[in-house]
Amino acid sequence: MKKLFFLAFTIFFCLKITAQNNVHMTSFYDWNDKKAYYLVWDNKTGKSVQYYWNSNGNKWDSFEINLPAAPLPGAKGSIMMDVFYDDKDKKAYYLVWDVKTGKSIQYYWNSNATKWDSFEINLPAAPLPGATGDIGMKMYYDSNDNKAYYLVWDCNTGKSIQYYWNSNGTKWDSFEINLPASPLTK
Repeated sequence: MKKLFFLAFTIFFCLKITAQNNVHMTSFYDWNDKKAYYLVWDNKTGKSVQYYWNSNGNKWDSFEINLPAAPLPGAKGSIMMDVFYDDKDKKAYYLVWDVKTGKSIQYYWNSNATKWDSFEINLPAAPLPGATGDIGMKMYYDSNDNKAYYLVWDCNTGKSIQYYWNSNGTKWDSFEINLPASPLTK
């Protein structure tokens, strides 16, 4: 009986740990509000909740309106997210992508409509041709040249492509020269 109980407990514990591996977090700081924001999501479903510190209530509060519950329709792999805050236009931008395909959608808060909207023009559906592993992404905004940049890489090989917003062509373009195809090999 003790062995059966121990086996049941072990299986339950292992399942609980596996379920916990679905939770991911990232953060950003808004210098205008003087607040940190934390985005928490389930990488299997994409469901997310965003938190901020409520100094009046002395507790963490969550937003009433979060990203869509299924922010990346048709995702085939795990869903990852990244966020950055642009001081110039006082907005946070959220990048949501499928690690298997690289398909992504970028969201922003539309204060006129009081809802989350997605950009009409996103990175290419397959931003890293020939990727053999999961696809990673990181975005940032350079206030010196007023451009957004996206680094997309293959987690197996390190091969990467960097994209930038080409306002002349109103599209995402990739740089001709990127990091070495095997960046950890000298």
